[in-house]
Amino acid sequence: MKDNWERTEAPVALNLLEIEALVGPLFNSKRLTAATRISEGYSNTNYKIQLDGIDKPYVLRLYRGGEEVADKELAISRFVQDTVPVPHILCADMSCTRFERPWAVVEWKEGALLRDVLREGAAEDVIATAASVGSSLAQIHAHSFPVAGFFGKNLDVTHSFRMDSDHFLAFIEDSLFVKKSGYWLGKELAQALWSFSQRYGPQLSEQLEAPVLVHSDFNGLNILIQQSRGCTVSAVLDWEFAFSGSRLVDIANMLRYEENDSTFERHFIRSYVQSGGVLPSNWKLLSKLEDLIALCDMLNHSTAEAPNRVLDLKRLVTKTLHEYAPF
Repeated sequence: MKDNWERTEAPVALNLLEIEALVGPLFNSKRLTAATRISEGYSNTNYKIQLDGIDKPYVLRLYRGGEEVADKELAISRFVQDTVPVPHILCADMSCTRFERPWAVVEWKEGALLRDVLREGAAEDVIATAASVGSSLAQIHAHSFPVAGFFGKNLDVTHSFRMDSDHFLAFIEDSLFVKKSGYWLGKELAQALWSFSQRYGPQLSEQLEAPVLVHSDFNGLNILIQQSRGCTVSAVLDWEFAFSGSRLVDIANMLRYEENDSTFERHFIRSYVQSGGVLPSNWKLLSKLEDLIALCDMLNHSTAEAPNRVLDLKRLVTKTLHEYAPF
């Protein structure tokens, strides 16, 4: 689960005094007693911070992208807070006047990463976790939008876009034969992926469902599980890639590293449907097609300085093709 992926950008290094100068005014200039960088995450930088006289820690979040990313996370947090467990954002500063990039102070949420629960938990914990994750995703997807596309500041869709067959094939072709995906995959695998895409891609145009809120990075590194409460989701984190589109994007992301028909998959999908999520009969194939877009996009932006990332992405593409079209 991309544990050993290389970061595309080095984390921001701040010392205790620098963080205190940034967040202190929000807490009546209380003294910062501890600041530890959270190692998980591959784009933004997060510090767990503790202030004198305040028992509960907070998170200082330093955004890699521009103010539009921070704006979107703030808007989504407010939009879903009554139905989806998300950290409350106490303060967000997009001005870049006090620091060189947008930043926010965010509520600390207790829980273990879903990744770790799936690795270390007993069978009953995995089943309970899968059910809670499926239910949480159904709650996310209960939020629909009139058109598919990318969000502006207030979750208005400012760039409408729907991934139908034509767009899918155009993207895959460009990735394989113009951009970097074909280079990283190699000639044989690239041709196999192109044949697979031509064969199955037209099924994407058959989907007429209304676009929903898509997290777009819904996986074991962005979900916290509160094990003391029966293995329930305590927080869904990192909404920077969210958009309006197909629910199958999140289904694919969650099951990307799962074996076909695994215990987690069965209970996750069952809970998702029982909680109101709607899936077509060929959801598994369609979700794989959606995921190929993400995998190729990441390959397009990979470099020789990220060999672990490239190797894992190549393995995931191979895994999908072997499931449907052995070559």
